[in-house]
Amino acid sequence: MKILIIGSDITGLSCARELHLKGHDVTIVESHTELGHPQNKPGWITGQINLDEYSNHIQLTDSGCRRTWLAKSMAQKLPITYLLKTNPSTISTKFDHTINTTNQSSTKWEGGVTLTGREPSTEIIAHRSDGTVECWSRNELPDVEGGWLERFTGHFEIENASIDASISRGIELASEPKA
Repeated sequence: MKILIIGSDITGLSCARELHLKGHDVTIVESHTELGHPQNKPGWITGQINLDEYSNHIQLTDSGCRRTWLAKSMAQKLPITYLLKTNPSTISTKFDHTINTTNQSSTKWEGGVTLTGREPSTEIIAHRSDGTVECWSRNELPDVEGGWLERFTGHFEIENASIDASISRGIELASEPKA
């Protein structure tokens, strides 16, 4: 079966992986020019999913990793078709089924990366093995000593924020009936 997946985030990639393993011809379409960017969800890990096969490339710790690097690592292991910088409505190829994995939440979050030891108290904190820490808050991020190394915003619900939840959602979408 030819399946089109809209979105190359962790959910889209885990969905594609499951469908590829089941023998389907999978194509991912992404409106951005790069897999995993812009970062719009935390690299927060809750420990429900084993990420050891990617650990050499993603700055993995017990609480986090670089989400964008995980997306790229997942994609490198997936021999499927990627259509980047493409609007799904412009695709003329016919697919048997389309799965939209894009995020539809309206809850806005502010995120930032700082050095370990400088992180403020926020709702989500994910330490990385390179000495940086990613912090996310539903409120404006406070100033930190030396300033933020990177800033981003995203829209998500807390129960869907972790990498574990994103992978689980992709697996769930891959198992839905293909009508």
